[in-house]
Amino acid sequence: MAATTRLAALLCLSALTLTACGQTDDDSSSDFKGDQKAVAQTVEDLQKASKKRDETKICADLLAPALVTKIKTASKGTCEKVLKDALRDVDSWELDVKKVAIDGTSATATVQSDTGKDNRTDTLTLVKVDNTWKISELGSAAS
Repeated sequence: MAATTRLAALLCLSALTLTACGQTDDDSSSDFKGDQKAVAQTVEDLQKASKKRDETKICADLLAPALVTKIKTASKGTCEKVLKDALRDVDSWELDVKKVAIDGTSATATVQSDTGKDNRTDTLTLVKVDNTWKISELGSAAS
């Protein structure tokens, strides 16, 4: 499998969990305060930008520079091109932030999605870049 395809699959199936059923516009960031709310808001912004297929916003504003570099290196193309390809076939997105943990300038957000018959839980890692939380790792699935 080519690096671009692997990366697109990671983007679609890991942190940006594809959902096949009902979609809501609930903003789970309102369940948090302070920096935890800011972390959750970044995840909400990722969900919104994904729905709009706004790969430029995702690459420029929501992903940490190191992750953008990793995407470019793995795909030998631009972050925007990889995301455009990854987002093309997605019909529906829903991420619900369940938990946020902060340790200095790094954070994790536990997110849940309804994938139809079961809920899926993933963990995103974020870093603070110039006073803004950005996604630094797309996470890992947990059962």
